[in-house]
Amino acid sequence: MMCKALIFGCIAALMLVTAAYGATLSREEEISIKEQLLNTLIVDLNLLEQSKDKIHLDLYTPNEKQECSWQTLQCYLSEIGTVENEIEDEDADTLQNIQKNLQSLMNLIPRGTGCKICEANDKKKFPAFHQELTNFLRSMLK
Repeated sequence: MMCKALIFGCIAALMLVTAAYGATLSREEEISIKEQLLNTLIVDLNLLEQSKDKIHLDLYTPNEKQECSWQTLQCYLSEIGTVENEIEDEDADTLQNIQKNLQSLMNLIPRGTGCKICEANDKKKFPAFHQELTNFLRSMLK
């Protein structure tokens, strides 16, 4: 848990320093940060694996392609926010980490055009939502 906090802290500090001084990240730095965020998100989602049968919500679940990554992440982020009331206390930190890392990842991805809104997606139970999000993040690593 401490390692994830340290990684996220370093990423956040790098982004803040970059924004403050107007410097741009090199393509390699951006890819490295993106890969770290994706890997951390996948690990955090694996931590939620044991709780997925305890969450009884229907959530909008995107099935967009890579060109709509920003909107897809925005939808997942929005829906993760609705899960907060359903999780147990021991999963609250993990869920907060997922939210922060999804937001950080969105800051590295350009918005697509012609993508559908979140509410236009089918609703699925949390276990299917969890699996789709995990698969989407893995596809972004490729």
